[in-house]
Amino acid sequence: MNAFMWDTPEKLRALLCELVSWESRTLTEGENKFAYQLKDKLLTLPYFEKHPELIELHDAGLGRNAVTAFYKHPTATETVVLISHFDTVHTEEYGELEPLAFYPEELTKKLLEPKYLKDLPEAARIDLESGNYLFGRGTMDMKMGLALHMQLIEKASFEQWPINLILTTVPDEEVNSAGMRAAVVELVRLREQYGLSYKLFLNSEPSFSQGPSDTNEYIYSGTIGKIMPAALFYGKETHVGEPLKGMTAPFIASYMTQHMEWNPLFRETDLGESTPLPVSLQLKDLKMEYSTQTPYRAAALYNVFLLKRTAAEVMAIFEEVALQAMAACNAHYQDICTRENVQGVGKVKVLRYEALLEHAIHKLGAEEVQAIKHQVQQHPAWDDREKSIRIVDQLMIRCQELAPATVLLYAPPYYPAINSSNHPLVKQSIELMKQTAQTFDIEVEQIHYFNGICDLSYVNYSDASNEWLAFERNTPVWGDTYHIPFKEMTALQGPVLNVGPFGKDAHQKTERLHVDSAFKEMPVMIDT
Repeated sequence: MNAFMWDTPEKLRALLCELVSWESRTLTEGENKFAYQLKDKLLTLPYFEKHPELIELHDAGLGRNAVTAFYKHPTATETVVLISHFDTVHTEEYGELEPLAFYPEELTKKLLEPKYLKDLPEAARIDLESGNYLFGRGTMDMKMGLALHMQLIEKASFEQWPINLILTTVPDEEVNSAGMRAAVVELVRLREQYGLSYKLFLNSEPSFSQGPSDTNEYIYSGTIGKIMPAALFYGKETHVGEPLKGMTAPFIASYMTQHMEWNPLFRETDLGESTPLPVSLQLKDLKMEYSTQTPYRAAALYNVFLLKRTAAEVMAIFEEVALQAMAACNAHYQDICTRENVQGVGKVKVLRYEALLEHAIHKLGAEEVQAIKHQVQQHPAWDDREKSIRIVDQLMIRCQELAPATVLLYAPPYYPAINSSNHPLVKQSIELMKQTAQTFDIEVEQIHYFNGICDLSYVNYSDASNEWLAFERNTPVWGDTYHIPFKEMTALQGPVLNVGPFGKDAHQKTERLHVDSAFKEMPVMIDT
């Protein structure tokens, strides 16, 4: 009698649809409930019925939990960690079809109706009519990856593979990776508790199409990094009727943004792959209401991708760019003052948050500074990025002798880049999967850095010079509402690999999963 629950394409498809139906949009009650639903599902496996203690929930904050399910061979120490995330982005873009966003079979059928079919982009319409794709939120990104890992751990437990597997699935990957940052600590604990040797960290983010007609499968031997330099611009307030008695923050910010956008100083190239150029993610003044007082405080967030650079190296480049930008700003401002025959309010300085913090502590005292930070952190509507900006803002309000100034800081999240392309096990694994793919008459190509950002950033980390301290010292919310377990990350040494199903249009209403890749090809390739 076949006791497997998820060993056929049909059963695996049903499992995926069940996981997707447990809606788990980031920062919703569904995300909180998902871990418990998954635990109950895993407990139906005979192995975990006998060993329920090997399924654990780990607090990731805000009512969310990461889940680990440990298949433990009696004598093995070598261990593969299977990593996935179960949160999804939201679904407003589905419009009137939003109630079906988490029901792939129903949604896919509904989209075939002429009313909806005509509104689909051509590429999505062709894929839908082919019958080779399953539509729905989370089908591609990334509950299919979790389903594949559940199938794998079921098979290992039935066949008593002579290796350990730790299924690790987490919330919050789409925002701050709080789930993975919590899981890292638990993976270190499990390693020490059971004397494990982590042989591979295997993630299951999907294979992204490289173009509208591209159906190749991709394997990723690393993941791109991301860091977010930010700036608080503090000018001098005045009445609009007396504009030259002040300096607006938008005036200052415009120079910084021009120097940051698409700046090739931030581009990195490794193994023939390059990072996208930096762009602004947010630029705003901090006035809460309209008035005829000029806006004298503003803030900006800039996205920077990483391959090899550390937080310290990026901050050094950011500071160099800021000095260039403010030199241009000051030169233009001085020309205006000369033209209008006014003295002006001074040159815009550049300082890091750590320098501002030191100045504020010396002036106000450590207790007062901590009270300021605490007050900001209690604001319920502000996320970690807004809190970072507002802490700097409140300190500058109390240290206006430093103005006009551009204060440089980091805002969460931070994802270090990780790469294992040259590791022998990774090379061997990729070659085996390529050979397996040929039996399905498909091509598999290697990409060295997964460019979608993923939780692999928090394993296999190395930083012998402790250059991550530049991040800690310049992140206003560090240690309070945001923390990265760098010490534990360095303890999780082992190669990384990302192998997942093929799909298209993640985070769009046309998100879809290639059914043959997901239910027929990928189970065999991962098993290899």
